[in-house]
Amino acid sequence: MKKKFTLLLITALIMVFAIPANAAVFSNDIRVLLSTAEYKSMDITINGDYYLKEAPDFDLSSEDISIWIEGNRPVIRTETDSFSAAAITLISPNFTGTEDTVGFYNANYGYRTYLGNMQFTAYEGSIRAINTLPTEHYLYGVVPYEMSNRFPLESLKAQAVCARSYAATKCAENRELSYDILDTVDHQVYWGFTASYARAISAVDATKGQVLTDNGAIIQAFYTASNGGQTELTGNVWNENLPYYVLKNDIFDLANPSSLEQKTFIPDDISPDTTSLMDDLVLSQLQTKADALAGENVTLLSVISVQPKEPTYAPPSKSFSKADVVLMVSGSGDSIGQITVPIIFDDLIHSQNNPNGVFNIEPPYLKMRGAEKGLLWDPVSQSSIDGWFLTNRRYGHGVGLSQRGAQQRATSGQDYRDILDFYYDQTLLINFIPSTVSDAVTSEKYQISANGVEGVNPGTSVEYFLASFSSSVGSISLIASNGQAKAEGAVATGDLLRCVYVDNSTIIDSPIIIYGDLNGDGALTNRDVNLLQWHILGTRPLAGAYLSAADVTHDGLVDSSDLLAMIWHLNGKKSIS
Repeated sequence: MKKKFTLLLITALIMVFAIPANAAVFSNDIRVLLSTAEYKSMDITINGDYYLKEAPDFDLSSEDISIWIEGNRPVIRTETDSFSAAAITLISPNFTGTEDTVGFYNANYGYRTYLGNMQFTAYEGSIRAINTLPTEHYLYGVVPYEMSNRFPLESLKAQAVCARSYAATKCAENRELSYDILDTVDHQVYWGFTASYARAISAVDATKGQVLTDNGAIIQAFYTASNGGQTELTGNVWNENLPYYVLKNDIFDLANPSSLEQKTFIPDDISPDTTSLMDDLVLSQLQTKADALAGENVTLLSVISVQPKEPTYAPPSKSFSKADVVLMVSGSGDSIGQITVPIIFDDLIHSQNNPNGVFNIEPPYLKMRGAEKGLLWDPVSQSSIDGWFLTNRRYGHGVGLSQRGAQQRATSGQDYRDILDFYYDQTLLINFIPSTVSDAVTSEKYQISANGVEGVNPGTSVEYFLASFSSSVGSISLIASNGQAKAEGAVATGDLLRCVYVDNSTIIDSPIIIYGDLNGDGALTNRDVNLLQWHILGTRPLAGAYLSAADVTHDGLVDSSDLLAMIWHLNGKKSIS
């Protein structure tokens, strides 16, 4: 007996799906969760020809438009009308352009304007806003804020490639969620669209589709504000060492006058004149520890050397936990001797319990400590004083591209490829074309469009599928949604038909679309019905190939008629074409 499926929009069985691993895929569009969680109501400004997906005839021409939550549902109100639904979605007919914008206050960034589409739902009694837009347009709102529009163009290009690569991995990681990426530093900052930031926009345009890859997989391209003069290993910051993050000295980060650093001075010759140049805490520690070591009150005479010791991580890490100060001192009877006093860097950190601390007195907090020879200008004697500096540098985790290092490298004449080569060892810069836009791949059996590869039946084997394609420019393979090569089993929605050019300069990825397969397992089941229900309700929107696969009636819409068609298919009444 065939099992009967009924239309249960609210009481559908909730499934839990595994989030796929880091994937070697690149998406045309991205869904950004905006920082609106503290708002229960807000005014919005619409510029352009937007319409309401849930009520296309609703008049949005009013200058006074607001959104608020009522009964755990969003409500949109104009000067003359109001409308409520499980989700309220503003759709731009000019989705790929930069003419249409939606503006409102972001809790973190103030009033901002956004390109693309905007969905409002209720979440825990507040407004949840998800901005869906082309990935390249998303980067317009990332690059000038993660760096600065004033930075040299080549450094902005490097930032664009990093941000694009990072975003691609978040899209793959979060495809089962209602959003792909956050707009905060928890992922990467996104402030929306500012048309006047022409330099950053040109950097994004000049690197369109370019991402960093390792063995064909897009890397999660971490970056940091400043590394303090040495790149860091991922294993030192998180858990696993990734092969393309190599510990190496970065002289350009140190050379950038804008790289943040904190210093405290110890003079070579210690006298009443030079101790005035020292921080009280450092002088006190030297005196107290020298007295304890010598067993009496001693006079500090001079410093022979200051050597950083005990690296926080394995050598050749330059992030140290202490410094040994070798002193010449005099004791009773004018005896002179040499002692070594350890200075523990953590003892220099400012805190409520250590109010005289000289490091990290206020944000931003730095974390890479060391010691080095140097000169300090004495305004009293109008001369440079020889001595040593205890240092505190590195703003951020130190992994990957240093934004200050990249700025200095670009100023010194390096182009963005040189910059990326230094920070991401042995990676390959690839131009990803996220959907088929050329005749590089042909098939007599399947249709290849801008949406992807269509006409694939459920249960089609990988071997049969791949044998149906040919390419005049390179090799063809199938990539699963988790980024791994797929050589056996069945083809599924979300898999990618990949063409790699002979010279490895370009990759064309065309997503597979199997109508009705919305969870990417290659079959049509009640799980797909649940996903379509959640999409229609607005609680878990589909995107990309999965959204295309939901249009089983081929009418350009995803609605209850598609849901009914899927139920008929599962009940054996009418098969999906």
